[in-house]
Parts: sequence; C-alpha cells; structure tokens
Amino acid sequence: MTDRTLTAEEVWTQIASENVCIMATPDDEGIRARPMGPMVRQDDGVIWFITDRNSHKVRDLADDTPVTLIFQNSASNWYISLMGTASVVDDRGQVRELWSPILKEWFEGPDDPKIILLAFEPTEADYWNGPNRLVAGLKMLITAATGMKTDMGDAGKVSM
Repeated sequence: MTDRTLTAEEVWTQIASENVCIMATPDDEGIRARPMGPMVRQDDGVIWFITDRNSHKVRDLADDTPVTLIFQNSASNWYISLMGTASVVDDRGQVRELWSPILKEWFEGPDDPKIILLAFEPTEADYWNGPNRLVAGLKMLITAATGMKTDMGDAGKVSM
C-alpha cells in the first residue's frame, strides 16, 4: 500500500458517478444489507434515497441511526465504505427535486404517497483503490515467489 491519502472531495467525486450502493442498517436480527440507488448531493453533504415508506429499511431507521454505505467500482477497482447516520425525511419538494423517470419502475410519480426519503450524512470513509485483477494477481505471484512486497494500491480513512 502507498501512503497516498484520498481527500473527502475525492471520495465524493468517486461515489457521485455510481448508480448503486449497498446500504447496511441495523435491524432486530443484526445487520441487514440491501442494494439502493444513491443520489449524491455533495453540496448538501447528503446522499439521498427514494424508497417505499412501508419498507423494512424505513422501519429499521430511527433518526440518526448508524448506517454504512458500500460503493464499489469493479472497472476501476476501488471500494469505499461510508459510515454515518440516516434519517427518514418526508419532504415532497425534495422528492420532486430528486425525481427521475427511472423511478416510475417503482412509483407512479413524485407525488406517489408511498414515497419517503432517506437522508444519509457521512462522517467517515474507508477506502481501497487497488490494481485491476490481472495486475493484482501478478503482484501477488511476485510476492509469493520472491518475498518482495509490491504496491497493492491506496487504502485509508477519511473524515467526511
């Protein structure tokens, strides 16, 4: 690993282009993880989610519930876990601002009464940015054969 440290700005930039992340929330049985469609709003310091107000995740969340979001980009071989808090927000104006026609797959429109928002505010990020699979495999073979450690990328923590 190298000593290069990502900045919070770089973390926001990395996650902004992703259409899916994994949201891990506490529930009665421990931790539940599910894929979600993030709407990254760096200027607000919030990652928004539009979801069904009757879903398990809404029941799992009370105000300021600790939540982890996991982003990955296999093509670039980077991984980011964001720790923070999430809360349920019922704001029709915000729903309209975030609305996308893609959401018609699940909802009638931005005024659908089933819609509720989740607002995630990150406090810290763990990241790893490594070489692609082929390069990583070759580097591990070199280490196994020679005992010489190779650079497997950048990893660290960032305060958000």
